[in-house]
Amino acid sequence: MANGKLVKMLLHTKVTKYLEWKCVDASYVAQWQKGGLLKGAKMAVCKVPANDTEALKSSLMGLFEKKRCMNFYKYVENVEVEDSTTWKDIDINAQPMRDVYKKYKLEDNTIDFLGHAVALHTSDDYLDLPAKDTLEKMQLYTESIGRYGDSPFLYPIYGLGGLPEAFSRLCAIHGGTYMLNTKVDEILFESGKVSGIRAGEHTAKAPLVICDPSYIT
Repeated sequence: MANGKLVKMLLHTKVTKYLEWKCVDASYVAQWQKGGLLKGAKMAVCKVPANDTEALKSSLMGLFEKKRCMNFYKYVENVEVEDSTTWKDIDINAQPMRDVYKKYKLEDNTIDFLGHAVALHTSDDYLDLPAKDTLEKMQLYTESIGRYGDSPFLYPIYGLGGLPEAFSRLCAIHGGTYMLNTKVDEILFESGKVSGIRAGEHTAKAPLVICDPSYIT
């Protein structure tokens, strides 16, 4: 995501100086649409509307549904997680996302692309979970659009493998060493403070260890 935490971290650490980026053109979904009395249904590939303006132009929805979707996008845009007065009579910390969709009377097809193409959920389980998480995901999607292009997605031109390569270049400039194909067997502590890591028979001393929480739980 163009406005996501990873991109912000890359900018903060200046790793972006060693990367080339490509803005993905857009998000699309395939949907069966009616083609008339004789033609029957046909598969159409349509751009995912990312805001209230695009919702009015989208071929994914009928006329009245476009209006309902536009109102929903305005709600998402104006919701502030820390300000309950913006929640419009919905407790986003307790009520499920299903209730939010119900309030705006959205159809199943609209709910489908909002949940999976905008909020990027991989299953429908989110419908019965508190709405807060999904609304934040949708806000990230809409905030990312226009930041570096017309799409919310950025991708390294030479693939995701370019990310560790860029970090290794920056690390080398500052005198760091990369240990490839090395398993961390233990995080070392001295007097209750981290002192480094152990990898097999070798140890690397450091006053700070940055890692995923799963390494220490």
